[in-house]
Amino acid sequence: MKKVTIQDVARELNLSRNTVAKALNNSDTVSYETRYLVIEKAYEMGYSKLSPVVLNQFKLRNKMDETKTIVVLNRREVSVFWNSIIMGISDELNACGCKLQFNFISEQDEKNLVLPLDLQADISGIIILSVFSKEYINQIMKRNIPVVFCDAPCNIQEIAPYGDIVICESMDSIKTITKSLIDKGMTKIGFIGDITYCKTIYDRYIGYISALKEAGIKPDKGIMATYHANTRFYKPEEVEEALRGFSYMPEAIVCANDDIAFYTIRYLNSKGLSVPDDVAVTGYDNTEEMSKMLDPFLTTVRVGNQRLGRRLVQQLMWRLQNPNFPKEVIYVAVEVIFRKSSNKNMDVK
Repeated sequence: MKKVTIQDVARELNLSRNTVAKALNNSDTVSYETRYLVIEKAYEMGYSKLSPVVLNQFKLRNKMDETKTIVVLNRREVSVFWNSIIMGISDELNACGCKLQFNFISEQDEKNLVLPLDLQADISGIIILSVFSKEYINQIMKRNIPVVFCDAPCNIQEIAPYGDIVICESMDSIKTITKSLIDKGMTKIGFIGDITYCKTIYDRYIGYISALKEAGIKPDKGIMATYHANTRFYKPEEVEEALRGFSYMPEAIVCANDDIAFYTIRYLNSKGLSVPDDVAVTGYDNTEEMSKMLDPFLTTVRVGNQRLGRRLVQQLMWRLQNPNFPKEVIYVAVEVIFRKSSNKNMDVK
């Protein structure tokens, strides 16, 4: 499908390209009537660079979204990580004039393939936050509604044909963190994370392994907990069990998320071990609630959860306007944040 250009719109309206460009930028040098005509025609032709601000001003946004109801599906997760993502989704849907219907999916409903009643109504799109079973996803797809996934199973091809996938970069960021530990002279570095659950956790593990191998350090399974845990190490008892199962206490522990890091630090402190003096610890997510509770401050990866929520909505809105384009996998950039918990050599605020 050919991409619509400013020149295409100008030709359709028999106007100059310059006039159309100014109208699309909402310039006061073009009359309101001409601006409205240009923006309406651009929208009809599928011009992709119309801003929400311009559409709202010319009352086209309501026309575009008046019937759109978006359903968000998520497990009842233990972690607070999801709260700000959901806030971002809500804010962006409000900006688009869409209605949000949020559904928690219980383990029983997933097991029995029971879909929420909302999916029986007239809805325009679905955002799936959790990694559900293949069987449950197949049930959802029978509704033939556009879907955007946040994250994916370890084998991303299980859902790639079904919808767009938005994933936070994980491998390179955890590789960077692990390399920093190695650069400080640490060689006995452990890992905790359920790598059977989703692609992002698996990618973090691969980043950790890659850094070790590039440094010539043989990965030691005796200080890794990568198996499936019932709540994916979101409960302290699962983290404590993993640590008790280590062959020895490593010099550093790379944790798949901040929740695991918090429980790890709490366990180490209970055993009289200091972080980072005895054991360095790192996380992922930059969860604000965890940062407030942790001392020393945690080395982690900032995702930008509200921004991620907005990006999920933006991708769904694009997909609704472009249903025939190939499905996409979008990696969202993240930021590594080095703090005290991984630093044995200098005082980092």
